[in-house]
Amino acid sequence: MPASTDTRSRPPKGNGRAAGAVVTALGEILKGVKAIAFYPEAHPLRREIIHRAYQAIRSLMGAEGISIIVHRNGLSVSGGEGEVENAPMALSLAKELFTREIQRLTLLPELSPDEFTEFLLLLATEPQKVIGEGGMAGLLDRRGIRSIIANEIDIAAVFTKRSTGEPAEEAVSEGTAPGEQDKGGTGTPEDTPPHPTPADPTVEELLASMEAEYDGITYATLARMLVVKGEALKAEGNFDRLFPLLLGLLNQNADEMRSGECRESALDAFRILARDETAEHLLDHLQDEDFKQKEIVFMILHHLGRDVVDSIVHRIAACKNLSIKKTLTTALLRIGPPAVPPLLDVLKDGRREFARAAIAVLGEMGSRDAVRGLSLTAYHADNRIRIDSIRALARVGGKEATEVLTDLLRDANSAIRRQAILWLGISRNERAVQPLLDLILERDIMGRTLTLKKEALLALGRIGDRRALDPLFRLVRKRHLLARDRWDALKVLAVDAIGQIGGDIARKFLEKTALRGGSLGRACAAVLETMGGKRGESHD
Repeated sequence: MPASTDTRSRPPKGNGRAAGAVVTALGEILKGVKAIAFYPEAHPLRREIIHRAYQAIRSLMGAEGISIIVHRNGLSVSGGEGEVENAPMALSLAKELFTREIQRLTLLPELSPDEFTEFLLLLATEPQKVIGEGGMAGLLDRRGIRSIIANEIDIAAVFTKRSTGEPAEEAVSEGTAPGEQDKGGTGTPEDTPPHPTPADPTVEELLASMEAEYDGITYATLARMLVVKGEALKAEGNFDRLFPLLLGLLNQNADEMRSGECRESALDAFRILARDETAEHLLDHLQDEDFKQKEIVFMILHHLGRDVVDSIVHRIAACKNLSIKKTLTTALLRIGPPAVPPLLDVLKDGRREFARAAIAVLGEMGSRDAVRGLSLTAYHADNRIRIDSIRALARVGGKEATEVLTDLLRDANSAIRRQAILWLGISRNERAVQPLLDLILERDIMGRTLTLKKEALLALGRIGDRRALDPLFRLVRKRHLLARDRWDALKVLAVDAIGQIGGDIARKFLEKTALRGGSLGRACAAVLETMGGKRGESHD
């Protein structure tokens, strides 16, 4: 094999720099990576942050550039004299580099702003994608970036060293790229002794190692190895071995003794392994009525969050079995608030069954964040979607939802008006008392709204708010010369509503009215009898 012809100069070791400047520069690099992930390309803040990072790293460069070395406790600069072990930003940057298998990063003096920006773009790429495309060194080479050299870690060596009892620090420091000698220089592949054959740990062994590991960087490495092997199991359809891995990762994520970095790595690994084919497999189990571990599946789906919502909604829409529909709906309810945004997106779906499934779940969730979306579907062209939306808004409740429902009391469609009245009553919405009274007492010579008035009186009885008593008393007392039969029918229903609302004032009014006799007096007597029975039952 020919010797390496890489004649690019490396920076000399031993250039001392102020720790503050080093920390600042490393922090600016990390901010640059975050800015690329957060801001759109043309955003001025993105350009400003990247420029600041470039200037900060240039200010540290000597005549021959600068090297950043990744080790267990963080980073060091140009050979290790400038260690910044306890700086949070440095530790975070170390994690970003380490998970992309970068051990040493050398930036040469000819580094241009465009090349630096391109490098930050690569560093913002998901670790799995970087590794899958040949590693950072390969990506830099393909982009034609010659002013940045990335020496990669043999990540398997980390596990090998730990499994044989050697310190993880040695594993990291010895996991250098092929062709790089331990003591500098321009060594050749022939000069480098071959690595020992790395251990090939099983997923169970990796999970056990993670359980015992509390260092954030090493833990992240083990988690990445677990993901690679777990994805292979997923491709094989070997979900029986994946299931305990998911539970183990959730346990480690919940372990408050671990650092935030470890817990985040555990959750990231869990989400990768639990999504797609695994999630579909678990949902298949939920649709099996004989499956006994539904609660565990609910827990897994809860941690997957919004990623699995669309799939569940599709299954609900396609399912005809009410029991299975209820189980799938429970899965969405267990996901909780993270499910609301994707469910609102489903409302925009042109397919009726998908929208109806999402509306039903949003109603059961009772999230106020759903009101805006439900207020739109309440005016949908499809009456079934409108009725579902009314039911959901009534369950959500609150000022905004009530405003939509009371507005529907004036809808041109009488069936929609009846549904709005019905659900305001069922939900015992006290904010609806005055709008319902207005509907009952409004003039209607032709009797076109008689049915709606009757429904409104039934709703007031269900709501049971005593503020309705005085207007109802006036309605019962008032004499009408026109359409007496219609008004008498309404008065009987008003008496029923008064009885449902109850209280001493209501009882006294009914007792007094019962003495008048006639159909109205008999109605009051019947209601009083019912009220007395209820009081007796309560007393017993």
